Amino acid sequence: MLAFTSQRIRSLCGASAFKRGEEYCAYGQVMIVERDDDNRYIEAVVQDEDIYRVEVDIDGADFSATCHCAGFGGYYPYCKHIAGVLIYLLEEEKGGADRLQPRGEVVPIPTPAVSSRDVRLTSGLIELFEQMADSERLKTGQKAASVLKETLAVEWTCKVTDEYQPEPKFRIEMKVGPNRLYVVQNIRQFLLHIEEGRSLPFTKLFTYNPKQHTFRPEDWAVIDMLIRICGSEFAYDEAGRSIPGFAASGSQRMLTIPPLGWNELLPLLVKAGAAMEREYASPQPIQLGEGQIPLSFHVGSIDSGDAYHLEINGLKRVVVMTAYGCAAVDGTIYRLPVRDLLLLSEMKTLIYRYDHKRINISPHQMDALMEKVVPGLRRIGKVGMDASVRDQLVQPDLVAKLYLDRDETELTARLEFVYDGIVIDAFADTDARKDGDFILVRDTDKERRMIEALKGTDFVQNGHEMVLDLSEEDSVYDVLFHLLPKLEKWVQVYATPAVKQLMHNPNKPPKIKADTDHATNWLEINFELDHVSDKEIRKLLLSVIEKRKYYRLPGGAYVSLEKEAFQTFGELYDELGMKKGDITGSRIHLPLVKGLQLRDKEGRAYGVQMGKSLRQLIDHMTHPEQMDFNVPEELASVLRDYQRDGFQWLKTLGHYRFGGILADDMGLGKTLQSIAYIVSERREKEGGHLPVLIVSPASLVYNWESEFQKFAPSVQVHVALGARKERSDSLLRIAAAGAETESPDSLAAQQADVIITSYPSLRKDIRLYREMGFSTLFLDEAQMIKNYATQTAQAVREIRAERRFALTGTPIENAVDELWSIFEAVFPGLFTGQKAFRGLTRGQISRIVQPFILRRLRADVLDELPERIETVQRSELSLEQKKLYATYLEEFKEETIRDLEMEGFQKSRMKILAGITRLRQLCCHPSLFVDGYEGPAGKLSQLLDVVDECLSSGRRILIFSQFTSMLRIIRSELGQRGIPVFYLDGQTPAKERVDTCSRFNQGENDVFLISLKAGGTGLNLTGADTVILYDLWWNPAVEEQAAGRAHRMGQKNVVQVIRLVTKGTVEEKMLELQQRKKDLIREVMESADDAVTTLTEQEIRELLAL
Repeated sequence: MLAFTSQRIRSLCGASAFKRGEEYCAYGQVMIVERDDDNRYIEAVVQDEDIYRVEVDIDGADFSATCHCAGFGGYYPYCKHIAGVLIYLLEEEKGGADRLQPRGEVVPIPTPAVSSRDVRLTSGLIELFEQMADSERLKTGQKAASVLKETLAVEWTCKVTDEYQPEPKFRIEMKVGPNRLYVVQNIRQFLLHIEEGRSLPFTKLFTYNPKQHTFRPEDWAVIDMLIRICGSEFAYDEAGRSIPGFAASGSQRMLTIPPLGWNELLPLLVKAGAAMEREYASPQPIQLGEGQIPLSFHVGSIDSGDAYHLEINGLKRVVVMTAYGCAAVDGTIYRLPVRDLLLLSEMKTLIYRYDHKRINISPHQMDALMEKVVPGLRRIGKVGMDASVRDQLVQPDLVAKLYLDRDETELTARLEFVYDGIVIDAFADTDARKDGDFILVRDTDKERRMIEALKGTDFVQNGHEMVLDLSEEDSVYDVLFHLLPKLEKWVQVYATPAVKQLMHNPNKPPKIKADTDHATNWLEINFELDHVSDKEIRKLLLSVIEKRKYYRLPGGAYVSLEKEAFQTFGELYDELGMKKGDITGSRIHLPLVKGLQLRDKEGRAYGVQMGKSLRQLIDHMTHPEQMDFNVPEELASVLRDYQRDGFQWLKTLGHYRFGGILADDMGLGKTLQSIAYIVSERREKEGGHLPVLIVSPASLVYNWESEFQKFAPSVQVHVALGARKERSDSLLRIAAAGAETESPDSLAAQQADVIITSYPSLRKDIRLYREMGFSTLFLDEAQMIKNYATQTAQAVREIRAERRFALTGTPIENAVDELWSIFEAVFPGLFTGQKAFRGLTRGQISRIVQPFILRRLRADVLDELPERIETVQRSELSLEQKKLYATYLEEFKEETIRDLEMEGFQKSRMKILAGITRLRQLCCHPSLFVDGYEGPAGKLSQLLDVVDECLSSGRRILIFSQFTSMLRIIRSELGQRGIPVFYLDGQTPAKERVDTCSRFNQGENDVFLISLKAGGTGLNLTGADTVILYDLWWNPAVEEQAAGRAHRMGQKNVVQVIRLVTKGTVEEKMLELQQRKKDLIREVMESADDAVTTLTEQEIRELLAL
């Protein structure tokens, strides 16, 4: 059973829309284009002059519907098109839908991109330019096919109807014609024809034809507005029928203007020259009035002298349109406040009830009239007075006085109004009549506001005074600290000493001071408040935390906690992550790092006053270069300026024992900056220091070792990888040396300045690591611990280190919680907990972490970077690879020695080259020549890590390999990760090469796999900024050509070239040979045969360590 009935459709769409909906169904204009299996979702189209798409969602006894027409969401929730679809569904359920089906096949109709009005406008433009072309042809003797459209004259009349009913209305009539004006007999019908671009006959002499007729822009504006509100007008009339005294339009000539559309329509009517017409009055041009309406009042005395009168002029001409927010006077519209409109409406009702324009006033009512009536009359019109009345008026300034007192149980208030010595009790039952022949004009508005202010509290009137029970502490506080400051602007307040004792008003405002405590190296916050003990300050501050408005001292005085100093403390409590246990008195001690969050709290009124030491800390953290640490001599010529800044930043954080995240973009030298820091710390602590622990992905461990060998060879580095027993033994020796044991290996262990391990190894060996102490912990690619709950993240947090740093180009990859997880590892305590962290805004998080994250993008330091950055990243063979490599190498070495002895070098060279190629393939991936190999490959794992890091940094990559089978393996792995790639090798057709390169340069896909020999020349791939050489080539010129695919004219970015080398293999020997023998380019030709002929026997022996 459907969730709607005919009656419900009618109530949701209105009678008019319901009727149109029935017509749509009757003429087969409703088509169902899609529905789900259980009829809960239905999509239909309604064919009108335009095509309208309707969607219906049915959920049990409820449903919802949408339509993209202009009438959707008007006065009624649903439009005529929705009505048609709902009626169709009802008929369908009854089994009568067959007769409603349109002829022909029903096919889904796409949602139109343009509305009927757009179609009409476009047609008009086409016709206009066609007609102009016709006019040009007339000038050249050609017969015109058509003429320019004729502009019709329009006369608009805005009628005021139901003037004497509770809710008068504005209704529009129009006349239209070319010369003579014709009354539009059915305005709704005419507007519909205009909207749909259809003709409409008026008489035998005139038919409106949209192809021949148009309107002035001013008239078009009114027409478009009336079309928009046409449906709402009908609904407004229809809804009003249930209101007593409501009168519908009663004529098809008139269109009722709903109040919601009036403010937008009014200025359009003025521009169009519309007229306003009241009943029994001639039309007047509509115009907007300014200032007061033309209404006047006059107060005079009757000739006998024993009475007065009030004359009212112009009120009959005023039509009060309260619902429309205006009043109309002879065609002029005045926008007025609602209270004035209500006043005018009630006045009209009152005056005309007694049919008087003049009201006689007795002398005893005169004072009240002058005090209460005349001020209101002045708001809505002009007030005049006879001289005899004016001479009797006395209008002195009001002086209000409030007297406050209290006894043991109650607070009392007495209010007096004083007018030039005349004292009036605010709460007296009778008016204070003065002696003398004059009229006292009181400021009743101000008196009323003061009385209402008192009565708006919990004061209770008791005779001539107000009383408040003192046990109602909240109410007493509101009176003393909220009401009195407000009243003091108008009232003279007199409080007895007993009342003043309830208010704590210290001579000095509260102060918050903050500085570093040199004894503990903690942050100390001191809260000062005059005449309040340390014990009471603690209770008071706890009340601030509990968001209380006040605190009562033991003597009974109220301390307002809404003052800015207390509010500042409340903010500090939240922002610094304090706990109630931290507040032991007026002095609060917190970790020093919290002081950095005070840097924007100073300088405001009642802000935080910072001491010299804290100010220096903030200056140092804001400008690390101020501390001027010396760069190690061996690295002084290596570091670029931005890397020196990074070194200073690391040293500054280390000086204060803070942790941080060095988040420079990939390729900017995070490793080198870290090495500079480590060397500097080692020099400063010569003679005894804990080792540094570096944790990185397994694929980067040996890269760290290589960088130390290159830039800081004096640093003793220990790589804690290999078999578990081997790792365990080495760590135990280092731990024993640190404990100054008599181990025979102590000397060797003491020389381990740096320990490098991988995240998996750390997790497995955490039992040993947690027992050791480290001077500094570096977490490379720290996004590895972005998930707080993983075992790896937990293991990292167990490390005991004096200083801790994270290195990552992507501190946030998916969610801001990842940043929190990293900081929990490198700076525990910076945030109070994950729940509190999630409650912070992005702006608050940014302010907290700003001193502890250093991030430079390539674009920031572009001037300092070379055009090309070249790095070597080393990986280790997997365990399965090692076994295969060692076995094959041993066999190959024996065979090579035998061949050299028996055949000689010249005859053996091709066979030797083939063997070396096998070794290189084993380094790339054993499956390149070992059938059925399914184990891991160290270099492939390293490549995938590098690709992930590059892509997360927005880099675009070219990956080269000599082996096409290796490229296919890489493509498969990347595909499994959802990374789309382009692929090019020697079999790629020339046309496809050009097309693929063009698409890549235009931004499609971020990875391009290329065969080294096929793509080394002839390609322009400046869309890439990173080149990865998966395997080395004998001829470095070939590698140079590959790198040149991205590093060439038109490249706007710095290009990074990364060579992947497997540690301890023939690849490392090849790299050494390349670097040592630069003239190899001339000695080795591009073919493998020529390459071998130029390698000497000595070089072959060196490659194979023979």
